[in-house]
Amino acid sequence: MRQRSQTRAVQTVLMLMAVFALAVPTALGASTGGTAVAPSTPPPAPVPVASPPEASATGGTSVPSAPIFAGSPYPLSPSGWVFPLYPLSHVGAKSWWSLDQGVDLGGSSNQCGTHLRELAVASGTIVHEGLDGFGSSAPVLLVDSGPDRGRYIYYGHAAPALVVVGTHVSAGQPIAEVGCGQVGISSAPHLEIGISPAGASNPERLPSVGETSHEALAKLNSAYTTAVSAYRAATARAKAKRHSTRRH
Repeated sequence: MRQRSQTRAVQTVLMLMAVFALAVPTALGASTGGTAVAPSTPPPAPVPVASPPEASATGGTSVPSAPIFAGSPYPLSPSGWVFPLYPLSHVGAKSWWSLDQGVDLGGSSNQCGTHLRELAVASGTIVHEGLDGFGSSAPVLLVDSGPDRGRYIYYGHAAPALVVVGTHVSAGQPIAEVGCGQVGISSAPHLEIGISPAGASNPERLPSVGETSHEALAKLNSAYTTAVSAYRAATARAKAKRHSTRRH
C-alpha cells in the first residue's frame, strides 16, 4: 500500500515537471523576442503612422512640405518652392533677373497689380508687412514646412498685400500684387524676393547683398523650370483636347 502511494506521488511530480517545462519557453519567448503562442482572438488593426521625414541631399532629414494651395497654378518644385509670380506668360525672361539682397524679377512689360500677382513659395504664416526700402505692404512669410522651415522670406515692392498679418497661407496662394509705379526704393514695378540667413529670429532682419541671394536664385530656377514644364504640359493637353473635339 505504501509502495503504491509512493509510486503515485512520483508520477504526480513528473507530470508537474513536464507542464512546467512546456510553460517556461513560452513565457520566455514572449518576453525576449522569441515566438510566442498565437492569441486565440485576432490582433487589433495597426494604427497608421506618419511617413518618415525625407532624406535631404546633405544626408540629413527635412520636414515634408505641406500640401499646396488648391488653386495653385504651379506644382511644388524639387527645391520646395512654388514659383512666386502669376501668370507665367507675363513673367520677364530669366536673363532679366538680377541679384541684390534677394533676386529681382518681374513682368515682361512692367505688368503689375492684378496683372501680376505674388504667390507664397511655401506654406507658412505672414508675420510682418512693410520693410524699409521695400514699401509699406511688403509681406514677410515665416515658413513652417519643407527645407526652409523656420526661415523668413520677404516680398519687396509689393502693393497691395492681399492677406493680413497672422494669416496662414499654403504654397501657391496669392498673398500680394506687384506694386505699380515706384514702391519703396525702385524705378519700375518688380518683385525682389529673398530669404533670411539661417537662424535669423527677426522678420525685419534682411540679408546683406550676396548673403543668401544665390540660394534664393537656385530655388527660383528650380521653381521656374517646374512651372514652365507644367504650363507646357497643360497647353499640350488643351491643344490635344481641341483637336479631338474637332475630329468628332
